Amino acid sequence: MKIISLTLLLFPFILSAQIDGTWHAAFSIMGTTHRMDLEIRNSLSDPQVFVSDPDSEKLKDVKMDKVVLSDSTVSFYYTKIGLSFKGNYYSKGDSIQGVMSQMDMKWGASFFREVQEKLVVRRPQEPKAPFAYPVEELLIKNGDITIGATLTLPKNAGDSFPIVVLASGSGPQERDCDLLGHKTFLVIADYFARNGIGCLRFDDRGTGKSTGTYNQASLKDLASDVKACVNYLSEDPRFTQNPIGIAGHSEGGMHAMMASVKNKDVRFIIELASVGTSGREVLVEQQYLIPKKSGKSEEYAVWNRDLYAGVCDLLTTYNAEKIVDPLNAFLDEHYQKAPEEYKAINNAVNFKLGMHIFLNNQWGREFVDFKAKDHLKKLKVPILAINGAEDIQVSPVSNSNGFDKYFSKKSRPNSKAIILPGLNHLLQPCEACTIMEYGDNEITLSENVLIMMRDWIKELDV
Repeated sequence: MKIISLTLLLFPFILSAQIDGTWHAAFSIMGTTHRMDLEIRNSLSDPQVFVSDPDSEKLKDVKMDKVVLSDSTVSFYYTKIGLSFKGNYYSKGDSIQGVMSQMDMKWGASFFREVQEKLVVRRPQEPKAPFAYPVEELLIKNGDITIGATLTLPKNAGDSFPIVVLASGSGPQERDCDLLGHKTFLVIADYFARNGIGCLRFDDRGTGKSTGTYNQASLKDLASDVKACVNYLSEDPRFTQNPIGIAGHSEGGMHAMMASVKNKDVRFIIELASVGTSGREVLVEQQYLIPKKSGKSEEYAVWNRDLYAGVCDLLTTYNAEKIVDPLNAFLDEHYQKAPEEYKAINNAVNFKLGMHIFLNNQWGREFVDFKAKDHLKKLKVPILAINGAEDIQVSPVSNSNGFDKYFSKKSRPNSKAIILPGLNHLLQPCEACTIMEYGDNEITLSENVLIMMRDWIKELDV
């Protein structure tokens, strides 16, 4: 009996010792694939965990904080970047399986003794060259800015086929609108070309072959780039008979409306997951919906919503010279009310700096001040507005209703505002319908959206 008791007493420590050494994982985070090596040392006395990225020299043998090992569990935390892991160690000694998290992101991570190959993310809709239609590379001037662009033209479509200029959403994006591994605009351009519709997509300022600096551009500047692309097509003698339209996604839909007012060259507009209310309303609403959908508490979501509502109110009250002191005072007071889970990963200095950089600029003021009705009532052309029912960035009901309410009398007969079930902000079919799911989703854009755009464009008498 004494021998058996001693064996049982030692058994957990024998298991723990087996965990020492190097473990390998491969995983995907929002559509981006990564590999990670985990080295566990001194599990019996002074457990230590070191993390490396085998594909990068920048992350080698980084020591983790707060390491905890037992006979069946492994956990560690790296304070500097808020990275944590909690997993189970299996008795056969062949795997450690758990969940890794950073900020609001969580993903599965399984470590094995064998070196892991990098995962391949499937994107079945992404077209591959060579293409069965003409493709032209363009450089378009807009004042001092040069815009790099690609024009795709349908094969054997005659001389009066429609051409669509694509306008991307918030943030600097290249012409394919490459977001979390999805090349949405490449997919649209390919589909259009194969269905008798031309398409021009372009690099935002400061990306790809476009000059300028994106972060210094106002909302009006970005809309002017869209207008420059329309002007380029209208001035090309090959396209004098071709109706030109604009399709804008999210903020790009705002650019589309702004670029189309008093522009006779724009014959139709498509608004994809875009703003039918106002910039302020969309921003405030999303800052409640996103944390709620990601599992945050009601307290957290309401605090976050009120933060953006307060900042927006100050932006409309004070000009750029007078806003600094009242904005800092508001941010100081609001930070004190922040949920502890927010304060744990965001200090007061970075909190204030981040809000100033994001909204206290010309783009931020124009975004907050934007009202869709001011533009829609001036637009006389057909408009197709498509919103996804599960969108948490641009609330579908309020914005779709906004489009439907403010279509002009001239525009209304050929215009539609539609909410499609089961689609997120990228207009992908979704299950959890969180932002985290965007990159993990294999589908780039719902086939129903592609078909709806094609059929609507072809039915227009423009």
